[in-house]
Amino acid sequence: MSRRIYAKKSLSQNFLIDTKIKSKIIECLDLNHNDIVVEIGPGRGALTERIYNNVNKFFGIELDDDLYSYLQLKYQNENIEIINDDARKIDISDFIKNDIEYKLVGNLPYKSANKIILNFLNSLPKPKFMIVMVQLEVAKRIIGDEKFRGFLTVLIGIYCKSEILFKVKPTSFKPKPKVNSAVIKLVPYDTPKVDDENIEGFMDFVAKSFVSRRKTVLNSIAAGNKISKDIVTQLLNSLQINKEFRPQNLELDQWLELYYLYKNRYE
Repeated sequence: MSRRIYAKKSLSQNFLIDTKIKSKIIECLDLNHNDIVVEIGPGRGALTERIYNNVNKFFGIELDDDLYSYLQLKYQNENIEIINDDARKIDISDFIKNDIEYKLVGNLPYKSANKIILNFLNSLPKPKFMIVMVQLEVAKRIIGDEKFRGFLTVLIGIYCKSEILFKVKPTSFKPKPKVNSAVIKLVPYDTPKVDDENIEGFMDFVAKSFVSRRKTVLNSIAAGNKISKDIVTQLLNSLQINKEFRPQNLELDQWLELYYLYKNRYE
């Protein structure tokens, strides 16, 4: 227990040390004693310490073998379960039944954040909400900030609504990351905006349309999906979408309308 645990660059670890930021995250969780909480990457217990005594059950998912062993020794309470697994791949239903509600929190590794978020959005049971720390630029992509909107905005927007709660400076971590961070809240929809039958086709259509962000939406959709410009022009005109827009100018609902109109008319 006395051995120091150092952040591993290979796992994109940056330990949260800012007491005020910890408190703000805990406040956003709105904890009560009936809650089940899943924490991604508990690390050295910066948030865990403030959560487990205030909830019914706590699950900590930790990939790092050294940190897993550290946490196992540190927290031997009945309501705590530390899991040595990869949050990008874990099946949460192995630990929580499908009809059980839970909250998710985590300071996510930057290089794995998107995959972790999508894994839990695609899993059952879905979290009631997610309070997670990510790179600020990624946060802006997720929420659809006008300057950062892209494929990730559409992909995550299918499953949940999202908002940036507050920004976090590099000085709040040890070691200090080279970029700013943000805490975001993701609230899954009861039903995703695209059904299972169409999700693969829709995501393929949108992904190919974002191959070149600098091209107009007319040229991007036509070139990426190998559709004639005449057909794309007809689609855009039918939906009153300016063909001079860039792909990132379109909202999720416009992408949905474009895909289904194309599928129904031309596939």
